[in-house]
Amino acid sequence: MKDYCPLCSLPTNHTVLFTQKKGSHHDDDFHWNHDYQVIQCNGCDNLQFRSVYSDESMFSGPDEDEGYYDEKKYYPLSINGHNTLNNYYYIPDKIRIVYLETLEAIKANCYLLSGVGLRAVIEAIAINQNIAGRTLEQKINNLLKNKFITEKDAHRLHSIRFLGNDSVHEMEVPKESKIRIALDIVEHLLNNLYLIDIVANQHLDTIITQFEDFKNMFLRKFFKEASGTEKSVKEIFGKDYRRIELNYLPNFSQQMIDEINNGTINALTIGSIKNSSVENTPVQHFVKI
Repeated sequence: MKDYCPLCSLPTNHTVLFTQKKGSHHDDDFHWNHDYQVIQCNGCDNLQFRSVYSDESMFSGPDEDEGYYDEKKYYPLSINGHNTLNNYYYIPDKIRIVYLETLEAIKANCYLLSGVGLRAVIEAIAINQNIAGRTLEQKINNLLKNKFITEKDAHRLHSIRFLGNDSVHEMEVPKESKIRIALDIVEHLLNNLYLIDIVANQHLDTIITQFEDFKNMFLRKFFKEASGTEKSVKEIFGKDYRRIELNYLPNFSQQMIDEINNGTINALTIGSIKNSSVENTPVQHFVKI
């Protein structure tokens, strides 16, 4: 028996592990059957609950392939062919709540609420990024003005604004196809703004623009040196020195000095200012205790 597996994201062979049958008796005027089942994917072993209902009125018309059909429902609910964003838990709380609740509305085929929810995700992003604007139209334009999104992104977000406005003001239920496209656009935006840098920082040599990132790498590299070693930032970082945004370097170095002086970092001392073997100008050196 083939059925859709939400983990494999495609139809796979399933095994029915349990069935509880309900139905009409032979002497009833109206005949129906309702099976409650636990099914398991033969590929990934994922378990689902399945409800299969049919009755004598469920017969396809002359314009379709004639025959009886049944109605199947599944739990947990899922969206065919869709996977929740990887690392979605890194999305800021208020945005994540709206995003996840919108997914639940789509899973339940509540497309009116889904249209409103997708629009609300854009509102939540604007709030999180401190974007001004009296209307969502203004907020989207200001997201573009502040370079959070591209012009093409802005055009796509306006289309979701239209869809959401029709849902919330006109009670117009959008088609599933429109909701799926709008969901792709919203997830693309969430990934670009909140998630892709996290993965990139874990696996790629990204530019360092935050002091905490600078300090963590500084300490991790320098602690490998022997006690009494004196080096400049460039000598400590080696090849990774190219990752430091140089406009930030003077401030980073001063913050390291401040944390050493106030005792926040107690495994280092401040060294001399001298010509490094790498740099040709006087630079601050640090000493590992």
